Amino acid sequence: MKKFNIQWAYADSIATEARTCLNQLKTAKKNLISKLELQISAKTTATKKLIIKLEKTLKLATKKGFPHIQARNKFQNQLLGLKSKIQKIANLKRKLKKLKNTERLHICFGSQKLFNAQHNLAENGYKTIEKWNVDWRKKRSGRFFCVGKSQPGGGTMLKVVPLQDDGKYQLQVQLPRPLQDKYGQKIQLEFSVSDRNGRYRATDLDYAINSLKPITISIFRREHKQDNWYIHLSTYVPETPVVHTRKNGCLGIDFNAESISVTYVKWDGNIEYLKEIPYKWKNKTIGQRQASMRNIVSQIVFLAEFFECAIAIESLDFSKKKAKMSGYCKLYNEMLSNLSTGIFRETILSRCRRFGVELIKVNPAFTSVIGMINYMGKYGLNSGTAAALVIGRRALKLSEKIPQCLLRPEDVNKHDWSHWRRVASFIKLHRIRRTQLFQGRKALEGIRSP
Repeated sequence: MKKFNIQWAYADSIATEARTCLNQLKTAKKNLISKLELQISAKTTATKKLIIKLEKTLKLATKKGFPHIQARNKFQNQLLGLKSKIQKIANLKRKLKKLKNTERLHICFGSQKLFNAQHNLAENGYKTIEKWNVDWRKKRSGRFFCVGKSQPGGGTMLKVVPLQDDGKYQLQVQLPRPLQDKYGQKIQLEFSVSDRNGRYRATDLDYAINSLKPITISIFRREHKQDNWYIHLSTYVPETPVVHTRKNGCLGIDFNAESISVTYVKWDGNIEYLKEIPYKWKNKTIGQRQASMRNIVSQIVFLAEFFECAIAIESLDFSKKKAKMSGYCKLYNEMLSNLSTGIFRETILSRCRRFGVELIKVNPAFTSVIGMINYMGKYGLNSGTAAALVIGRRALKLSEKIPQCLLRPEDVNKHDWSHWRRVASFIKLHRIRRTQLFQGRKALEGIRSP
């Protein structure tokens, strides 16, 4: 504030933004350390398994030789893969050690790529350092914001005032002191606020202004839109009461790789409605995935409003699985890295709050197995809608008993989940396909045997 002769409110906003960036960097460092440790653990385990497998193959080859040339080539390729895995583990350990020993955190406003371009001007399309400097300054001065305060107008340096004509608003920007001689003390801009698809933005803004709520205002330039400047207002909105609850049943949601399964479960636990919403994640940008997910969530919340019921989802977190992807096949890794579960959770949470729908998060334990055993063959469902049915029933606090033919005498006093754990282990061990579980009797007789 003293160095640049700016008002306290601008200095406070700059300090707030810097502090926020620093906290984000600290969190990102912790998350990256955890991710690297999980990757090292997963790759080490996979490498040990591969070494044991190669040792067995080598012993047999020493005694009897390779049965054919393809087996020898496969063994050689696996040796090369082992070397690659060991090198990868060593690189991850070096990266982890360097990250842990780094105390000072760095951030480059304006992007590190553009900053490094000054060292290779011709390769990055610049003839002189002056032309690079123009882009550098432009990139670094593309936004600013002011923290809102509980005052008339919602702020100090930037205030929003309603106008009488046509329902418009006025943004009053008090300029920093060094710019007042050239541009004047204030700039006044008029704008209008339009409502859209369930968002009553004008009403929310009026509520914030009349209730003297803080309005944090961010002003930024979008280079991909002809360098136009935009104004973003963030404030408090009146809380929407929860009107659609589990008293009228629940919509169970199961998130799959290619689709999202929706099943409406009535209050008594019986199925009433089901729907399969396709979801394409391959060859899509992040923005396209977000737009697609918003459309899907809109359909789900609309169904919840129609049935006047709650929504139940699994409390899943794939961050650890994504960090240990080396332990899975290539196709599963591709699917896992592209799954937008985080986007789905954030989007549905926001929309449920806006429309007064109760959102319930349930334990995901054995939902797929229970759905396949108890309901898939009974109602003619697929595995996704059957799992969604179990999720909805679990949100309604309904129990899932194991069939009597699977219950062993020694397991009578155990918890239901211990029975389902045994069944899930058997299905995984014997690689029973989901389609086989439609033939209930045959599958259950095999599971029953110890």
